[in-house]
Amino acid sequence: MRIERENTRPTTLSAMNDSAQRGNSTETPFIHQLYSVEFVVICCIIYVLIMIASLLGNITVCVVILSTRSLRRSVNACFILSLSVSDLLTTCLVMPFELEQIISDAKWSHGEIMCNVWTTAYLLAVPTSILSLLALSFYRYRTLKDPLDRFKESPLMTRRRAFLIICILWAYSMLFSLAPVLGWKRFSKSVIGGVCFFNITAPYSFMSSVVNFLLPVLAACLINFRMYYVVLKLSRSSLQHDEHRKESQPNTLSKEPENMEELTKSKPIELSVNLLSTKQKHIELNRPQNENTVRRIQQKRNARAAKTTFLIVFSFAFCWLPYTILSMIANICRVCRVCVPPQVFQVLLMMGYLNSAINPILYSFRSLEFKKAVREMMGNKRG
Repeated sequence: MRIERENTRPTTLSAMNDSAQRGNSTETPFIHQLYSVEFVVICCIIYVLIMIASLLGNITVCVVILSTRSLRRSVNACFILSLSVSDLLTTCLVMPFELEQIISDAKWSHGEIMCNVWTTAYLLAVPTSILSLLALSFYRYRTLKDPLDRFKESPLMTRRRAFLIICILWAYSMLFSLAPVLGWKRFSKSVIGGVCFFNITAPYSFMSSVVNFLLPVLAACLINFRMYYVVLKLSRSSLQHDEHRKESQPNTLSKEPENMEELTKSKPIELSVNLLSTKQKHIELNRPQNENTVRRIQQKRNARAAKTTFLIVFSFAFCWLPYTILSMIANICRVCRVCVPPQVFQVLLMMGYLNSAINPILYSFRSLEFKKAVREMMGNKRG
């Protein structure tokens, strides 16, 4: 996660920090070209593709969820919607300014307010994404352990509780991201020498990296690995149940003709009474089997949803973890920061932004209910 943004541009922003530390806040630091023309062109193409894919994908997810009644009532869709809004925030308020920084060689011309908007939007987008994924992972784990929970009179997770959780995590992330603007900052201004940088202190940077990224990612990964173990266990028990059912099926079939033959020997009145009692006994005997069948169906659906959640969490960790680790190392080790080329930081940062375009693809291709809702929307538009 890009916490110490000023440290990811060693040739430009380190000079800015040095001049600011000396009290020369009006002195313009020496800025030379960070990237070659070829690298800038490649970055522009990649950023534009990521932004287009992210906009189309996340807007589609939001529209489908909000316009489909079954998805609006789904707890799972509530967390996915929160994740999509966070990705749209990154796409609309963070990536365009990042692209402009590459083209303009880190020169800022939008003033102090827009600099704070850009930095705050970034500090808000990342924790809301991972905290939404953490809440989604916990919900999926609970439904996998108890597939009939949502049919209970008082289920553990309802849509109202999910909405409350989403409001809490967004409020927390908003307060944390606004802390530098409200006073927890390193310098009096965020734009120094025509350069906009993340005006945050070292304790804030470390706390944000650990509390808002590493710990939630670790917790989400542990929950998803636990879910994977539960899915394997359920699949094995389902196979054993199917084999036992096949073995016991011939015995039940052989008993039915004998019962029917005995019933036909009875008188008409006795026959009707016996048929009703036999039917009632049959329903009572099959009631546990019907409940088990519903449970197995729900477990299969939850297992598929758990795999989707696992892919989304893994994708998030894979995309953002390299940049986060490198950024933390650069924050601790000043020599290491100078030795790492700025192109490495930029490539890893683009990897993190790529996650905003991957999330809607993973969700839309893995969710049967989502694909069904898309087909219905397309059919209604054609009609």
